[in-house]
Amino acid sequence: MTHSPEQFGDLVVAVYKEMKAKTEKDLKSYGLGMGQLQILMLFYVDPNRSFSQNDLVRILNIDKGNISRNVKKLMDKNYLEQDMEHSKMVKLSAQGIMIKKEIMTAFMSLHQSMTEGISENELKQTVSILSKISKNLEAL
Repeated sequence: MTHSPEQFGDLVVAVYKEMKAKTEKDLKSYGLGMGQLQILMLFYVDPNRSFSQNDLVRILNIDKGNISRNVKKLMDKNYLEQDMEHSKMVKLSAQGIMIKKEIMTAFMSLHQSMTEGISENELKQTVSILSKISKNLEAL
């Protein structure tokens, strides 16, 4: 199905909803939603690093209330824990580290399915355009 430029916003919303639904279905057994996945993915980039909630707000550009709720959920599931050396910081727990491979496999599988039939050049161009749109929206 081809979309007109006027349908751009609707298409972005539809893609996000579909991606969110599929991600949450794939990660249901871990009790993870998209917000929690974003936080875990940040920790998975550097598993030995601790972050404050303010760090997460700044890096992920998500409001403090959502960060706070998602960090609490991740701590309740024992995927994150308080850093004993820095009381306002959280880090991956042993259980969070243990599920990394499964979470990354599910995420990469979704990414692969989502980008099937799209050339590397097309993907780079799409990322570039969406990055510009994101900056435009942040400037409003």
